[in-house]
Amino acid sequence: MLQKVAYVFLIIFFIIGSVAAYLVISTVNKADEAVVQPIGDLVRRLVLPATPVILPNPSAILRNMEDEARLITVSSEFEKVVTAERNQDVLWGALGETMVFVANGTVVAGIDLRDMTPEDIQVWGPDKVVIHVPEAQIFDDLPVLNNDKSHVVDRDTGLLTRADPDLETEVRQIAEQQLLEEAQGSELLTIANENAKKEIMRLLVGIGFPEEGIEFVDETPPTAPPFEQVVPKGFVVTPVP
Repeated sequence: MLQKVAYVFLIIFFIIGSVAAYLVISTVNKADEAVVQPIGDLVRRLVLPATPVILPNPSAILRNMEDEARLITVSSEFEKVVTAERNQDVLWGALGETMVFVANGTVVAGIDLRDMTPEDIQVWGPDKVVIHVPEAQIFDDLPVLNNDKSHVVDRDTGLLTRADPDLETEVRQIAEQQLLEEAQGSELLTIANENAKKEIMRLLVGIGFPEEGIEFVDETPPTAPPFEQVVPKGFVVTPVP
């Protein structure tokens, strides 16, 4: 009988000891999170440098090289607020995330002179030239976002989730595409076309064509007849061998 009672007390003692150990460990962990973590953050701020140190690397790999013949005639700065939400309809937003991003970027436009052919420039004489200029385009392969002016305004996560490290990258890509769409819907291309014609006219005037003799057309102009120089009386033109 006494042996059974001893076993019962032993089991009760073991259960009480396990519960007490669990409570002690939980209290210590909470104390560590409340005390050790802020101290660690403070030490990192005081000891570690605020900005990363870039280690120089003398090697670089040239992946590709292309010839360019672009005439950039206009650039415009755009700004747009982009709001992204994820899983806000799951568990009343407990697994959701929201980000508000201010995107600032510069879009450039102009003409690609590689789209022009010799047939697009027809010289009808020393005082007249007819020229077809290709339509202006937005050079969307150039960087748009201005990293110095673009930034995250607000970011919230649900109670049961963590911040997705890839979300800002996705939002930046979407923001850049939206800035390009805003540029497409503006007067950017119209201004780029007008500026391209003004720049080409300036070049043609610089080589001797009068401004009133320069004509721009919307399509490839008709072929000009061969130019025949008038030979003054008393002069003889000797063909070049």
